Amino acid sequence: MINLEEAKKKYQGEWIAFRIFKEKDNPEGEVVFHNRDRQVFDKELTQMGLKDIYIVFAGPLVPEGYAVMF
Repeated sequence: MINLEEAKKKYQGEWIAFRIFKEKDNPEGEVVFHNRDRQVFDKELTQMGLKDIYIVFAGPLVPEGYAVMF
């Protein structure tokens, strides 16, 4: 079992599918799948047919030097 923040450090710059076993500020669980490429990640995750999975990107969503306006 690993907590979410440790998983983010371990898989920096990747998309993570995380199954939560203990809910708290820093949830504990397992990394079910991870990949740097979002399209590959989505395709594989869909094929796995997993349910109740938390999906998170372990890194900045906007590259350094860029800005986002809403």
